[in-house]
Amino acid sequence: MSYVPPGPGYRLLSVLLLPIWLLQALWHGKTQGLKCYFRLRFRGEKDKAKSAQTWVHASSVGEIEAVTPLVRALIDSGESILLTSFTATGYKSIKRNFNDSVEAAIIPVDFVWTCKRFLRRHQLKLCLLMETELWPEMLYQCARRGIPIVQINARLSQKSLQAPAFVRALLGRSMSYISLHLTRNDSDQNRLIELGADPLKIRIIGNLKSSTDLLSSYPNLIDREYLLIASSHEGEETMLLSQRSALTEKLLIVIAPRHPARSSTIQQQLSQLGLNYATRSRSQPIDAQTQVYLADTLGELKALMAHARIVIMGGSFDNTGGHNLIEPAALARAIITGPSDDNIREDIKLLGDAIIQVADVEACWQSVEHLLSNPEQATALGLQAREAVAKQSHVLDNYLTEISPYL
Repeated sequence: MSYVPPGPGYRLLSVLLLPIWLLQALWHGKTQGLKCYFRLRFRGEKDKAKSAQTWVHASSVGEIEAVTPLVRALIDSGESILLTSFTATGYKSIKRNFNDSVEAAIIPVDFVWTCKRFLRRHQLKLCLLMETELWPEMLYQCARRGIPIVQINARLSQKSLQAPAFVRALLGRSMSYISLHLTRNDSDQNRLIELGADPLKIRIIGNLKSSTDLLSSYPNLIDREYLLIASSHEGEETMLLSQRSALTEKLLIVIAPRHPARSSTIQQQLSQLGLNYATRSRSQPIDAQTQVYLADTLGELKALMAHARIVIMGGSFDNTGGHNLIEPAALARAIITGPSDDNIREDIKLLGDAIIQVADVEACWQSVEHLLSNPEQATALGLQAREAVAKQSHVLDNYLTEISPYL
């Protein structure tokens, strides 16, 4: 089957973007403490893969965590896995989660030569793309080589549908390279079709993020009782802490920012608020006077969630659209999320009354006060949320069934 290339317009744009991509890779690798990031982004590994691989690509930490159960299942079935990320933090998560059981890499810049070089070095038999990772040149180069492409947890944001005509046309052409879209719900299906996906290539099989491990246990990293602000973004920490209610002032607040590289900025903001804080990356101890503990590390979010009295999900009090609610739900935590929910409406629908969604920061602290005063209700909400997730245990099997013909 012949495929139409992304087009001269996009390829010219990629040439113009190349210096920007180069500088971004240098800056990102330096700020994230991953010296090999630039090399992996532009040159890849030196050695060629010795056996056929299934390539799984996920953008960053959250997507890597979500796809981990599927990757583990593929490994258990005997598959050799190439697992890539776009970000340095995602790459570190791959190394932390899988050690040497997968080949970890960074997806190359979406340029003809780098994509061809990447594919020459790997014997790929299948490409699994997590969610919205639609890189036109890479998808085209895979398709023309006969490598099937399956989009897993396939979705598109409303912003994609409102993008300029050139971008929508490019995304529509990218859809033509994909063999199968495995999506979460009717809304995702309709958006894919609106942007040009073939309806016959779409299967609605559920949210892969709900296939989390319910049996894992995590160490308690903090001796005191605490409330966790998880995956917070720029401005949310100050917004939440500056409006903190008097009833919660004696409870330790733990902040686990979405991007730990923001640690120095957050520390400055905590100082400006006059708060006594300790920082995990500096191994600073928590004492009776500590008001805020900044967990500016990677790989410990689930452990922090597992022992929190209440989890406030970040990315929901700005315009981010919220973050994965399934993780704290699987750990039977009482969960509060804010009004920004474009990314988590499926989670909210699944969990229903087991979570608390608030309209603003003031309502958030009111809900915290209520749950602290009524701990039995907080416990009940957590158990209800966990039960809702447990009912989705079939979703991983659905994905494996759909993928198996391509393996």
